[in-house]
Amino acid sequence: MIPILYLSHCGSSIGGGEKQLAYLATNINRERYQPLVVCPDDGVFVDYLRCAGIPTQVLALPPWRQMKSLIARYRAAEKLTALAETHNAKLVHTSDSWLNPYLLHIRKQLEIPVISHVRTLLTTAQVQKYQFNQIDRIIAISKESKTALTQAGTEAQKIHLILNCVDLNAFQPLPQSKRSTEYVVGIVGRIEPFKRQKEFIEIAAAVTAQNKNVRFHIIGAALNTPEHLAYEQDVRQLVLKYQLQEFVQFRGHRTDIPNVMQELDLLVTLSAGSVIAEAMAAGKPVIGTPIGSTTDTVVHGLTGYVIPLQPIETIANKILELATYPDLNIRIGQHARKHAEETFSIKAHVEKTQDVYEKLLNC
Repeated sequence: MIPILYLSHCGSSIGGGEKQLAYLATNINRERYQPLVVCPDDGVFVDYLRCAGIPTQVLALPPWRQMKSLIARYRAAEKLTALAETHNAKLVHTSDSWLNPYLLHIRKQLEIPVISHVRTLLTTAQVQKYQFNQIDRIIAISKESKTALTQAGTEAQKIHLILNCVDLNAFQPLPQSKRSTEYVVGIVGRIEPFKRQKEFIEIAAAVTAQNKNVRFHIIGAALNTPEHLAYEQDVRQLVLKYQLQEFVQFRGHRTDIPNVMQELDLLVTLSAGSVIAEAMAAGKPVIGTPIGSTTDTVVHGLTGYVIPLQPIETIANKILELATYPDLNIRIGQHARKHAEETFSIKAHVEKTQDVYEKLLNC
């Protein structure tokens, strides 16, 4: 039995990174590996892991780069190292590369290998700042992320490309007979600048100017911070500006994402993420922009479309085409489900990750 310590970015909410960590921790070979997850705060993700039988501990991990955390972070790092030692961890895997400093502290103190999961696009400065050159192995979820790492000087042989996975049993296509007469386009994720809901409203305005039968759902909520709340207010003001109250619905934070996907006819994502695999597993076409994992996940013209964000009208015209020709929408959705079954299974994801573990442990 090989004890593995996992570091999660969050314990109080469940985003894409937390979902992926949960898929891994709950499906890893328990005859071979013994997982222990550490979360920096308590909440729904901690509860989920514990209910799933995954040993989970809460340990505050202050932001490493903030001066006010200078003393607290070293205390936290020492506690984390002691926990790893008590667990007899043979490997430490962080689900978020922002926790790399804690990872490297453990590596230095206990001389055990560490893995960092890269789920975001990194600049050269960030690659250097988070010392990826000292990480033993790196798992990137997109070719674009891998390229950014290598261009910043990270050794290519240390980087493994493993796409996100999805629960193919939970996400299922909706029977054709249950489809609504309205065509529903959704964007799923926290309301924040990175997710680009403002541009989504611009797209909605362009579409509804030509087709009044299309509806747009914004699924997600803003964090309770001035920046995010201000952004949500800007999004709502845009809806008023374009007089889209009849066409745009704010659905709020949802935990039943499989049901959410069944309510949609099309997913639009302007920031990539695991929602792409979830939509495809539910038999939905996906329109995304060429950013992050989107180009690795969407097969352009077969399971959806990868289209530059500007000009907005290009994406709007593709939505109009899919809304006008339901047979095309259904056919692309069917291809999307088939591709998800072939590419995004939890089994394949876990096996690839375990292969990284074995190669690293046997070095």
